[in-house]
Parts: sequence; structure tokens; C-alpha cells
Amino acid sequence: MIATAWRVIGVGFSLLVVLAAGLLYGVDPQQKSFGGTFVGNDVFINYDLRTDDLTVLMLAIVGVVSACVQLYSIGYLHERVASYTALVTLFTASMVTVVVSDSLFLLLIGWELMGACSYLLIGHYWERRDARSGAMKAFLMTRLGDVGFLFGIFVLGLGYDTFTISELGDSPISPGALTTGTILILVGIVGKSAQVPLQTWLPDAMPGPSPVSALIHAATMVAAGVFLIARLYDVFAAAATTFTVLAVIACVTMLFAALCAMAAVEVKRVLAWSTVSQLAIMFAGLSLGTKDGRHAALFHLLTHAAFKGLLFLCAGVLLHQVGSAAFVVLRRYARRGMLRKRMPVTFATMTVGLAALAGVPGFAGFFSKDSVIEAAWDHARDGSTLGWFVLVSVCLTAALTAFYCVRLWLWVFFRTPALAGALGAFEDDDPMADLEEPDSSKLRDGNWLMLAPLILLALGAIGLGYADGVHISWPIALVTTVLALFGALPAYSLWQRGADPRPVLLEREFGLDSAYQRAFVGPVQWLAKLAVGGDRDVIGAYVRGIGRTGVLASAGFRKLQTGNVQTYLTAAVVGVVALAILAGVIGS
Repeated sequence: MIATAWRVIGVGFSLLVVLAAGLLYGVDPQQKSFGGTFVGNDVFINYDLRTDDLTVLMLAIVGVVSACVQLYSIGYLHERVASYTALVTLFTASMVTVVVSDSLFLLLIGWELMGACSYLLIGHYWERRDARSGAMKAFLMTRLGDVGFLFGIFVLGLGYDTFTISELGDSPISPGALTTGTILILVGIVGKSAQVPLQTWLPDAMPGPSPVSALIHAATMVAAGVFLIARLYDVFAAAATTFTVLAVIACVTMLFAALCAMAAVEVKRVLAWSTVSQLAIMFAGLSLGTKDGRHAALFHLLTHAAFKGLLFLCAGVLLHQVGSAAFVVLRRYARRGMLRKRMPVTFATMTVGLAALAGVPGFAGFFSKDSVIEAAWDHARDGSTLGWFVLVSVCLTAALTAFYCVRLWLWVFFRTPALAGALGAFEDDDPMADLEEPDSSKLRDGNWLMLAPLILLALGAIGLGYADGVHISWPIALVTTVLALFGALPAYSLWQRGADPRPVLLEREFGLDSAYQRAFVGPVQWLAKLAVGGDRDVIGAYVRGIGRTGVLASAGFRKLQTGNVQTYLTAAVVGVVALAILAGVIGS
């Protein structure tokens, strides 16, 4: 009964968010004040709200994806349903708070609540060690970034003498304070959106339920960083140094994550690295500092929400029906096309999602990615080195994206025509395992509660590309299509030969996790052990010594209390004689 009530509340709240977006569409921007409080004599914290076009866009994204996730979860999840649904609803409400707030402190509340909810949801299967580890890693790395975020709020708020977002920039601020404040805000954004160097938590968060992954990757948390820069765009645009730093981080991240995705051997991990890469493309568009760059980044955010949410939900169906989303397991079902034949809706919708992600012409990702490239090209033609840097990086990333999308699609759904294990594909697996017939008697598409969101998001992955009107630059479209082919053809060639070469450097994801372990985790653990040892062996020794002295003194005094009258009289006589002798000695 409690679980059903929470499901109704969760779906109802998500639909309410969608309704709010519909009612606010076309309405003039508004601010609503809910008062506030003074902290000291000078700092005033308010709780104002605002609505504008950006608010409507984000509410629509959050509401639709959240409703799909809530509906999908009814058919997907059957363990600890009440707590799960309550947390997903709170997660959605936290993102809505971030979107509608016109106060930096109210935004901070929603921002931190998202971090707490993500920790609890990633660790939903707490009995699994990898889920507990992934949840803790996500919590610690995002909290590390949020320390900078908090200080950035104070620097900007005190520098502008206001913590109201819509009023930032209305008063003068020193260039140093502006750069420092925006850089600190960027630190929090880098942590939340899993950009280099705080990127390793997102792929390790995959042990969480697939609907949670869809929500985090498509509409909340990681998307909050893109939204926040778009919200504070005029403030960031005034700090040229911050945009340069953002561009460097974004370009490094998009290539780094795409290379890691090329060597991942589990569907959800490929999609996780893909999210990191696609978010970096959005940040690269924002870093251009132009109106077209901002528009292109938000357009890509919109289309990405549809196709990435779709892909994670499709991965959830594979996990739900097969029990694993690893290539080495799924490819065994591809021998006679069992996944395609018995799960046609999942196959078709996942194909749509991968096509949109790869930038296949006609799908939503093609239009939004090209809009970022076009904005970078226009900026580069104006003589901007930054524009060229972004342009080249996004183009290379487009080719790499097509490679790992085609690789995933072929290895999961199609049987390679080469012999099993040819050219050392999947070296860690027994090559003859491909010849075994897996049990497919219960293999089928999910129920309608799981399939309906897939179909809806698949329509979005196609149709949202035309939501902004069709604005095609044919030379750029031709270049991006050729780049996609350059990425897709090698993936097809390797699959056809039964090969899946994974360089050790890429398979280990450049060894950053182990490097962080040696550089940060190891020393912190050593210092922690040193502190514990000092407390136990030094400070604790004194405390225990004083306690032991008291115990021994108490034991000694307790032995004097024998209860024997003769003993007491004897002691008294001995004492009197001793005093008399002492008095005589002193008198003489």
C-alpha cells in the first residue's frame, strides 16, 4: 500500500512538472519573492523564484524524463519500492528547485539535495559491494567539487552585494573577484557533471538501477552544470579566463571520455562515458561565449535528454531480461538474432537512440551536434583560437562517437561472421563459449510499463531535432556525415573480422583511478591511520593511565575497609603509638 501510494505521488509530481512547463510556455519572465533573512548585518539570504524560457525548457526536460523513469520503474523494480520511489521524487524536486530558484542559496539547497539523493539511489542495491563503493565514490568526488561551489557563491554574492541570481552583474565587481568566483563555481560544476579531473565517479555509478542512471544522465545532476552556466551566462561571459578554462576542460574531457567508451565492454559503462563526452560538447558550446554557442549547447542538452534517457532504459531492459549488459554475455544471444527477434521493440528503440547519439542524419543528435559545430566554426572564422580548438575537438569526438555506437550496436545485436574469438576478440572469455546455446525461453520485451517510455523517448530522439526548425548548413552537415562514416566503418570492419582490439591504456581508462588511489586515497588513508594511532596510543594512553591509577587507588582504599573491628582497633593503637613516637622524636 505504501509503495503504491509513493508510485502515484511520484508519477503525479512528474506530470505536474510537465504541466507547469506547459502553462509557463510563452509567459513573460517573472520573479516571485518569498522573503528572506539577514545573516549578520550585511548578508541577506532570500528565497526568490523565477520563470523564463530557460526555466520552461528545463522543467519540460526534467518532467518528461522523470515521468518516463517513474512509469518504467513500476515494471522494472520490485525491491524496496517505497524508499526508491520517494528518493526519485525527491531527486526530481531537487532539480526543479535548482531550475526555478532565483537565489544562490536556494539553488545550493537543491544542488546539495541532488548529491544526497544520487548517493542513496546509486547505492540502492546496498547488498552489492560495487554499488556501495560507487555510491561512496560519487558522494565524495561531488562533495569535493561542492566545496569550491560554496565558496564561489560567497565570492560572487559578496562581490556583487546580492545573492539574487537575476541581479548578478547589475553592480560593479573587481575582475579578480569575478574570475575567482566563477572559477570556484566551475569547480562545483566539474564535479557534478563529471568533467576532467573529477570524471571517474560517473562510470562507477553504474551498479545503481538503470532508471536512476537514465534520470541522472538525462535530466538531473549532471545536466545541472550545463543549466547553471546557461543561467549565469552573462556573469561567466564577463570572465574571459573562466571560459578559456572551461573550453580546455571540455575539449580534453570529450576526447578522453570518447576514447574510454571505445574500449568499454559493458553497455551501461559505454553509455556513461558517452554522457561525460556529450556533456563536454555542451560545455564547449557554452565556452564560446556567443549567443549561438549558448543556444546550440541548450539544444544539444534537449536532444541528449531524449536519446540518452532512451538508451539507459533500453540497457535496463537488457539487464532485466538477460541478467547482464556485458558484451561477452549479450553477444551469445546474437548468434541467431535472438535479441532482435524476441525483443523487437527494445532493438528498434535502442537503434534509434544510438543513431541519434552517433549523429546519423535525420535524427535529433545530428541537428544539435551540428549546431555546436556551426557555432564553433562561426567563432573560429572571426579569428578566435578558442573557436578553432573547440571545432577540431568536437569534430574528432563526433568520429569517435560513431565508432563506439556502431561497435556497441553490432556486438550486442548481431553475430560476427568470423569464427568465435577470431583475432583475439574478448580475450578474457572462452572463445568456444559462443558456440553454446543460451536459454532464451523466457527472453522477451519488457511489459508495456517499460516499453511505453521507450517508444515516447524514441519519438523524441527523432522529432526533437526539428523542434527548433530545420537550419542546416550543408557544408557542415556533409563534413559531420563523413566524420561519422570514418568512425563507423572501422567499427564495422573490426566486428566483421571478429576483432575487438582494446589497447591496455584505454581499457584501464588511462589509469587515472589507480593514479588517484596512489596520489590521494593512499596518503589520506595513511594520515587517517596516523591520526587514529596517535589518538589511541598517545592521547588514549594518558587517559587510560589516569583511569588505571584511579582504579588502583580505589582498590587499595577498598582493602582498608575489611569490616573487622579488631583490625580497626589494632590500626588505631598502632597509629597512636606511631604518633607518640613521632612526637617524642620531634620533642628531643
